[in-house]
Amino acid sequence: PPPHRWSSCLGRVLYWPADMPWPCDENGRPLFGLLQLNLAELPAAPTLPAYGLIQVFITDDPFWGAHPLSPSQQDNFRLIYHPTTTPEADELLDDFSFLPQFEHLPLQQDLALHITGTAGQMPMPPEDHRFPTHFGELLQALGDQRWEVLNQYRRGIGANGHRLGGYPGFLQDDPRPADENWELLLQLDSAPQYGLLWGDYGLAHWFYRPTGTRSVEPTAALREIWYGWESA
Repeated sequence: PPPHRWSSCLGRVLYWPADMPWPCDENGRPLFGLLQLNLAELPAAPTLPAYGLIQVFITDDPFWGAHPLSPSQQDNFRLIYHPTTTPEADELLDDFSFLPQFEHLPLQQDLALHITGTAGQMPMPPEDHRFPTHFGELLQALGDQRWEVLNQYRRGIGANGHRLGGYPGFLQDDPRPADENWELLLQLDSAPQYGLLWGDYGLAHWFYRPTGTRSVEPTAALREIWYGWESA
């Protein structure tokens, strides 16, 4: 379990200001708090604030809050950023009895797992829609060998795994329009050992539009979020 209510956690949102209304879906039903990330506890990301909490909420409908035709429509999911620098001093909600019994979630177990992170670097995976622009000429020069090289490259970089920032891994095609600046904010893979399953061993993405280096107004880059998940 997480050591504090403001710690990074999967399966529970325990930090919530007492004077804020809990996020609800389009029908007014409270959403499920899936994930909480304390940015001050995690390795720094160049285009994200160095402090505050990011929280992810979803509903327990068949799409888990995603809108396949309008992925940035936040009526059945929510990503909320609390720009607090002293979460331990904030007055928090204590009574969560208003939350309904959630019946259909990607998280199959009632748990609260503490999250830690390490900084890393990764190359661009072949599934990224920008890959042909950067590496297309090189691949063409390889001729018939390019498919074997691509397969070895794909296995070598390991695009799967939970992460904050970096490049997304895809089981199907990259859904992002080439002319829009959607970058990966968060990726959650299936982790059956913890009961986390996105469909048939799939994964989920939350994309955002970074504003450059760490914004003077940290919430600016986190206002518009693209959320979707896919099965294997």
